[in-house]
Amino acid sequence: MKKHFSFIFAVAAAFAFTACEDIPAPYEINNNGGGTETDVLLSESFATSLGSFQSVTTVADYNWAVSYSCAQVTGYDSSTKENNDAESWLVSPVMDFSEVTSAHVSFDYILRYALAGTVAENHQILVSSDYQGRGKVGEATWEPLDFNLVQGSDWDTWYSSGNVNIPQKYMGGNVTVALRYKSTTAKASTWEVKNFVVVEGEGDYDPNGGGEDEGMKTLPYSEAFETTFGGFKSETTSGSGEWIIDFKTAKATGYDNASKVTTAGSYYLVSPEISLAGVSEAYVSYEYILRYNRADDNQQLLISADYTDAASTATWTPLCRKHTEGVDWTTFETSQIDIPAEYMGKTIRLAFYYNTNDVSGSTWEVRNFSIKNGKAGDNNDDEPSTEVGGLESFANGGFETWSGNAPLNWKTASTAGNASLSQSTDAHSGSYSVKVGGLSSANKRLGYKEMKLTPGTYTIKFYAKAATNAGGSVRPGYVPVKDGTVGAYVYGEYTNGLTENDWTLVTHQFEIKEECVCCLVIMNSKNPGADVLIDDFSISKQ
Repeated sequence: MKKHFSFIFAVAAAFAFTACEDIPAPYEINNNGGGTETDVLLSESFATSLGSFQSVTTVADYNWAVSYSCAQVTGYDSSTKENNDAESWLVSPVMDFSEVTSAHVSFDYILRYALAGTVAENHQILVSSDYQGRGKVGEATWEPLDFNLVQGSDWDTWYSSGNVNIPQKYMGGNVTVALRYKSTTAKASTWEVKNFVVVEGEGDYDPNGGGEDEGMKTLPYSEAFETTFGGFKSETTSGSGEWIIDFKTAKATGYDNASKVTTAGSYYLVSPEISLAGVSEAYVSYEYILRYNRADDNQQLLISADYTDAASTATWTPLCRKHTEGVDWTTFETSQIDIPAEYMGKTIRLAFYYNTNDVSGSTWEVRNFSIKNGKAGDNNDDEPSTEVGGLESFANGGFETWSGNAPLNWKTASTAGNASLSQSTDAHSGSYSVKVGGLSSANKRLGYKEMKLTPGTYTIKFYAKAATNAGGSVRPGYVPVKDGTVGAYVYGEYTNGLTENDWTLVTHQFEIKEECVCCLVIMNSKNPGADVLIDDFSISKQ
């Protein structure tokens, strides 16, 4: 596994700037005589160099440098095993947006070892219209942009910033974008970045989670907490610390494994507004791992009907105070709790509450949250189908019914479905299709929930289409799932050359020899790694 390492010996002179340098001219945009919505305005992979970007340090001398085929920065000195105060900027060239009417920025990244409570502050993307070059970042006016910020748990999983819009007020002039990194003697993270692009056209990243009616949710509503909080938000009410995304869960802990120090704090993971208008019964379901429990009241599920703008001023009623302590980091417990009758018809918020002192604290990981109509225990939506062949319960192949930001039934309890999904109105039939996000660094999968399949020959059919002019490639198949762990994926042929103009029918036949719990999957290939659309999925058994 890669470790923190020092940039002390980086060749700082390669990135230094002096007062006698000429102010660089704006980076000219080749817009091909007007451009299209997918014109690339700036692109740097950082695979072998920083390219047209410049590293500028304002505190200490920990520069951005190329390592592991990406741009990397850290304030940690591996030779002394010390964290250091540092501030380092990775600054784009000045770009001429005089003929650009909209643009967005995106990049892939890995972030590790960041101190809870400082993640957003110490890792920023910013934009400026008055940066004058020569490394004078402190003399420019910078505006931070919200992006999908996730702290990872390994060196293999790359996260996407999302397609983040550059505000409209910057169009028509000179524009500079920059990544700003900060660390302290308390903790120094490592940030790796690659595939940085600025593209003409509107981006689709929504910092508010994409909720309807400015965040108001209706039933059913769910959040996986795999890469983002979705409509939830972390609020720290005392001490320090916060909820973070880690190990594909929402995680709260006061313990820092690197320093072996526990920091006191209380923090809430608060849901968006959820309307129970017209609802007579509802229940909450979620999966969790709890380790090193010190007191049951330190981990609670709460409900409020009077939340206004802060968790500290709301009236919270505990729904669940007792959570089962686990013995490993792989076995998830499941909680299902009925919403009390007095909340029916109201607008509510739910919150996962965590508390720790500075002596010892637990670690709580939560995933696959949902709130649905009905009573706890009466609904087995999340259980594998027990119908013959697993097909009697197959539904929503047309992607017309959605739960939160995902199509109903197209969410797996295992890792089989690992793609970012969103709703598209470009449909083969009906009103909607599902957009399956792609990455050039890894294959991504759309997965149907786990279901029991009996021996026999099965045929799946669906329509696929590229979501962009980059094209697309898909590959259907299935994977056995045992005790929540996936086995070997069994795939059919690739369907390559998808275009954004035509829907392509994909057909795949496979044989199940022994009864198994399986996930049906559609791989979105990393070659080319672009978004694809899927619609009208069906399965039949001979």
